[in-house]
Amino acid sequence: MKISVVVPVYHVAQYVGDCIRSVMRQTWQGSLECIFVDDGGTDDSMEVVRQTIQGYQGPIDFRIVGHDRNRGLSAARNTGIEAATGDYIYFLDSDDEMTPDCIEMLARPLETERYDVVLGDYRIVGTGMPKIPLMLSDGQVLRGGEVIHAYRYKDWYMMSVNKLYRTVFLMENRLRFMEGIIHEDELWSFQIACLAKSLVAVRQETYIYKLREGSITVRDFSPRRAECLNIILKEMCDFADLHGLQHNRDVHNTIQNLRIDCLNKVQHGAPALFRDFYRDQRRMMSSTWLNCCRANGSDLKKQVRDMHMLLPLPLAYPYLHQMLRYYDKQS
Repeated sequence: MKISVVVPVYHVAQYVGDCIRSVMRQTWQGSLECIFVDDGGTDDSMEVVRQTIQGYQGPIDFRIVGHDRNRGLSAARNTGIEAATGDYIYFLDSDDEMTPDCIEMLARPLETERYDVVLGDYRIVGTGMPKIPLMLSDGQVLRGGEVIHAYRYKDWYMMSVNKLYRTVFLMENRLRFMEGIIHEDELWSFQIACLAKSLVAVRQETYIYKLREGSITVRDFSPRRAECLNIILKEMCDFADLHGLQHNRDVHNTIQNLRIDCLNKVQHGAPALFRDFYRDQRRMMSSTWLNCCRANGSDLKKQVRDMHMLLPLPLAYPYLHQMLRYYDKQS
């Protein structure tokens, strides 16, 4: 079995050397390639990459592919997918690190079955940001609808990194990252959760997630972030329709929960944007009471949550603000 590690590189000269050395330290004895995707940066990140891998004599096949201009993280990952020759693909951000036994631990469950997704635990360094815990037990296997059900309840994390994805699964379902947006992991992981037929968890920490000032994760809310979140919500609805999942309760509620979370973030982080954000959301994501009832079944609480989308705007605003205040108290 061969595994491909995809590392997008853009303006990370200070960090990418440690990232590469963490790949070089892997204890995995199988076939391993590492693909660096040069995303058209203007610093000396790629020079650090070339100098670090120059003269490497180990078993890992290091390769560099590139863009002729900066196209963003999603495009870089997609380029890595196309270049990969492994049976599984693993995404590693170039300012993070893998633990030495990362690939070894994640590949171990594949000795008995070729799961669509294998995910490990991780740790955060660099800030006091709370970690989203992995709620699945070690070796726990999810199959079919259990995958999206667990994702809906945040039993496994949304980040695209620190997971092995079966290459055939990605190719057969034409799964790629949406280009031109930020927060692309929200959409990618939702699509993975909807379509994966099997997922297995490894509770060991296999990834070191390093947060630094200036990263997207720690930036203040902005109009661009609000715009991208609405695009993602619309794409999630279209994806559910395309795959006949619009009336699946877990799919519906995953989308609606993200919708409320986004509204809450805009209300607190950029209140001046709230009305325009909400109008855009309603234009993109139409709904009917019948669809709400179909998706929610007899869950009255969820139907009340979704009711604001069925009201005229003058009535929806006060209703929505009351609901968001309730959301704040519950979270």
